[in-house]
Amino acid sequence: MTAARWALLGVLAIGCASAPPVPEPVRALDRMMASPAARDVARDAPDAFADVTAAVSRARDPSLDDETRSDAALEARLRFERAQALAGAVEARRRIESADRARTELDADIARIEQETRARQSEVDHLLETRRAAELARQAAHAPSSTPAPLRAAAAAEMRQQATLFVAAARLLGASPAQLDEARARITSAERASTGDGNAALAAAGAAYAHAERLLSTLREGTSPPTTTGDATSLATALSDAGGMDPRRDARGVIAVMRGLFVGPRLAPTSAQRVETLARVIQGNPEARVRIEVFVGGPTRAPAESLATAQARALATALERAGVPAARLEAQGLHNAGPAAQRDDRVEVVLVLPTTP
Repeated sequence: MTAARWALLGVLAIGCASAPPVPEPVRALDRMMASPAARDVARDAPDAFADVTAAVSRARDPSLDDETRSDAALEARLRFERAQALAGAVEARRRIESADRARTELDADIARIEQETRARQSEVDHLLETRRAAELARQAAHAPSSTPAPLRAAAAAEMRQQATLFVAAARLLGASPAQLDEARARITSAERASTGDGNAALAAAGAAYAHAERLLSTLREGTSPPTTTGDATSLATALSDAGGMDPRRDARGVIAVMRGLFVGPRLAPTSAQRVETLARVIQGNPEARVRIEVFVGGPTRAPAESLATAQARALATALERAGVPAARLEAQGLHNAGPAAQRDDRVEVVLVLPTTP
């Protein structure tokens, strides 16, 4: 080894020998500041970590004597423990918030599933009711005596009214004047029969109902599926999800059934949200024509129909203001006859579909 190299090694050795050793309290603080716990504290409690850093810097001051340095290192450790506690509280709050979000999402999922289940059950119930009504119409037409005598008049009146509503929907679907005239003639015949024998009245009403239902089916034969809307089930689900509308289906389409919309002839202030929601659903289904049918009960037909008509027009006007084109809307007020009718005043907004519901 050359003399120059020996000289360099000598200088380095002298320098190393002259460097003071790092005190143990400082080495302990260095290990503390390099630990994963310090990184967590720096992230979750930055202000407290800044205090720790300042305390550590004071403990590293080379001018301190051993006792003062030990005191400074102890203060730095205590400040670090305090910062750890603060960081732990932040992490705990973060976990609580995460758990709260997860619970909220779970509650929302449960509510959605329950609502979907109710909607599906309601849909099944209404489909069964529609089939039952159709079967009763066929039974009334072919075997009216199978219906108990006290119920025949009410059943006949209900079928005549439903047949009339079917014909109104058929007109919206493009029925020809000849088709409409024939269907109306059957209803007129059923009305004339209502003053005579109960069996004959029920048979005529059942025949009118069945004919009107067949007319709707005939009009839809060969009709292309809608291009911008979903099927009737999706539409019924949308109405159910909206709340405050009890959707059902019959041969005409999907029906939103609502109660408590009016105070006298005017819409109640509390009905505004339902009207706006209904308007959005209608606008989202542009192929559907809309019939507003308001049923009002009472012992006398004329005043009941007058009030029902005023209410139907008020709802049509509100839907127009909410953005539904007037050309898509048709409104009618109807007398809801029967002993319990007054307790079942209601609005039925029928979305008449171009394809089979």
